[in-house]
Amino acid sequence: MKISMPSSRRGNMGEPGVPPPVAAPAPEVSGAAPEPVTAAPVPAPAGTVIGQVLPMYFVGDESHSMAGDPIAAVNQGLIDLRDEVAKHPLIGKKVRFGIITFADTAETRLQLSELSEDLVLPMLAPRGRGTSYASACEAVRQAIPADVALLKSGGYQVHRPSVFFLSDGQPTDKADTWRARLDELKDPGFRERPNVLAFGVGDADPDVIRELASTPRYGFMMTAGASTAGAIAEFAASMLNSMVASAERLDRGEQTIEFEKPEGFVQLDAPLV
Repeated sequence: MKISMPSSRRGNMGEPGVPPPVAAPAPEVSGAAPEPVTAAPVPAPAGTVIGQVLPMYFVGDESHSMAGDPIAAVNQGLIDLRDEVAKHPLIGKKVRFGIITFADTAETRLQLSELSEDLVLPMLAPRGRGTSYASACEAVRQAIPADVALLKSGGYQVHRPSVFFLSDGQPTDKADTWRARLDELKDPGFRERPNVLAFGVGDADPDVIRELASTPRYGFMMTAGASTAGAIAEFAASMLNSMVASAERLDRGEQTIEFEKPEGFVQLDAPLV
């Protein structure tokens, strides 16, 4: 099943005849609001299985190069995703969603949570002076084992997590530093290592985006000349479609991640032209 975001929200911002994304109403998301607290599940009796879940993380660039339309598109995309999920209760049963952002440091902005229309989302805003891929990889590497252990203690069987990585720039860390953190995240000895789907927009380096992805077919680069904000809107719609399709696969007993290339992107397992 393929879900389309409302057309008024997915257009390329800055283009004639296409309205900019609607800003989130203040009561829905606020930078001053306290971080949502996720209650720990009550441990299930040993051996009890109450369901299967797929953890999904959005790992997004929050550096100053994202200021303006790009960060607005991210915030609107997350709101649209949350609102659309309410129409698909199966996602709430099968998917858990977390948000980690990075600039010169990485921050967990939303603990792994059940998706519902009541989920309080953070308001992302440009910060810091760098774009640290190292801190992003390290934060994900630390979060996943704890999240998986918590889900298992609640009686869930946990499928390999998926990470949707989005950046509009190049890493400001030394190359050997961010590559060392990436190697730790992708290490075959890391039992809970995630499937990493990497998306580059703006000034991102296609070779770096390809390297970040678990496999080149999970690496995507915005088409030359496209609107960055418009590409981000398409990315968010594709992330939602992946959640819907993957939840349906889990419900049928299948275990593979489902994902389609978003419009306005080139898949990096083929040469760029």
